[in-house]
Amino acid sequence: MIYLLEDDDSIRKLVVYTLKSQQMESEGFEKPSDFWKAMQVHLPELILLDIMLPEEDGLSVLKKLRSNPKTKGIPVVMLTAKATEYDTVTGLDTGADDYITKPFGMMA
Repeated sequence: MIYLLEDDDSIRKLVVYTLKSQQMESEGFEKPSDFWKAMQVHLPELILLDIMLPEEDGLSVLKKLRSNPKTKGIPVVMLTAKATEYDTVTGLDTGADDYITKPFGMMA
């Protein structure tokens, strides 16, 4: 299962659709509160995480994931419009496994 935490409805739907079209189980969340509720029920194998979110920013979410023994080993890829070198270094230093900036392509 792949979880996507992305507040932009069109991006969230596109990414989830693309993952499912490749036979990958995925679920998208608009708000961190919905994401955290789902995390209590089922832990994903991968998390795709935006930085600029309502309620709580993605770096805060990442810090919580890395500080929890149950979630610290889940790979996290940042998907964000924050595209400076500083932003990338900050995301990776905070614990992200990879950092992808928007806009990004869906075809490989």
